[in-house]
Amino acid sequence: MNTKRITEEVTRTSIELLLKEPFYSHLFSSLNKEVVDNASGFKTMAVGLHKKIYCLYVNENFWDTFLINKLHRYGVIKHEILHIVFKHLQVNDPQLNRHLLNIAMDLVVNQYIERHALPDESVFIETFPELNLEKEKGYRYYYDKLNHLQCNCNTLYRDTVAAANLASIETSSHGLDRHELWKEIYSLNHIDKEILEAQLENLVNIAHNKTPLKLFSSLPAGIQIQINNILVKPKALVDWRRVLKLFSESSSKTRVKNTLKRPSKRFGTVPGIKIKHHQKLLVALDTSGSISKKEYEIFFSELYHIWRRGTVIRVVECDATIQHSYEYTGHIPSAVHGGGGTDFNAPIRYANEVYHPDGLIYFTDGVAGTPVVVPRTQVLWVISRQGIDAGSEAFKNLPGRKAKLI
Repeated sequence: MNTKRITEEVTRTSIELLLKEPFYSHLFSSLNKEVVDNASGFKTMAVGLHKKIYCLYVNENFWDTFLINKLHRYGVIKHEILHIVFKHLQVNDPQLNRHLLNIAMDLVVNQYIERHALPDESVFIETFPELNLEKEKGYRYYYDKLNHLQCNCNTLYRDTVAAANLASIETSSHGLDRHELWKEIYSLNHIDKEILEAQLENLVNIAHNKTPLKLFSSLPAGIQIQINNILVKPKALVDWRRVLKLFSESSSKTRVKNTLKRPSKRFGTVPGIKIKHHQKLLVALDTSGSISKKEYEIFFSELYHIWRRGTVIRVVECDATIQHSYEYTGHIPSAVHGGGGTDFNAPIRYANEVYHPDGLIYFTDGVAGTPVVVPRTQVLWVISRQGIDAGSEAFKNLPGRKAKLI
């Protein structure tokens, strides 16, 4: 297979996204990518799961023969990203007509892509002129309109363009077969679905943090509303161990990333390609003296299970500043360094500028000012038993996911 060449071409498309629409580029760069052949069963390019992690599958034949137009490559990748943002992969209602549902979801995402950036067979709001479809609506709105059209094709909509176009769309046409990959998600158990939800929050949160406010504000209103809905944090779960497990399993494991430090050998330009091989987490320990030794033992016993799965973990002990740092090797520290006041900014700054982890876990009592440094990776705050209350404003203002020891 031409895996390396196609991977570089896919990454080059990401660079074009970065220049034009950075939010989508940052989200795209956090996705796993897999170049496959026809024997894999994946015939096109589509988002799905790989080992229960979001992944973009690219069929080499589809890329080289159907997506010859570079503008179409850009448009189809953006199309797949938008399906993730709108949570279409998780939609599974047996009572709905799956064919009409697939069309409805494509109507949602395609209106946010320039028409000439998509293949001619793609469906648009204008494909069904007699329905007078409104813009920036959810998939259920378009589904109900299409269902009404289908039920009245031989009466109310007889001899209309909308009826003719609906009849011409087959399950295997117009790119709708790319939705077949989503069936794997429907059979996931409750825990795995929660992990997938956490992954989505992570992908969107990282892309949001990396996108300048002015450029984010230029996104269509419908996109901004959907992103903000995802970023609204749910209440802390009672089972903090489950939160920690979900967080660690949903941390980004990107295989291909853009980098300004390494020029592309193929294109002779920057950014180039950087391959990430390991998941790594940064764990910040609040050593201001308010957390008991027993709580450290409980916390590290759960951290041990994450480490055993192969995750690289660096620990920083900090109060008002970082006092000590080391690679975690499966042992509970016999003593910690610190004892002063607490400042949350130093570990976040260390994550942003020095370590660049896939996620930051901050074990603390939460008694400190709200951090002003904006994290560039997902954050989980594990609050000690005697720490701030889960219903307090201080708890709500912590940026990221939160859980409290019980």
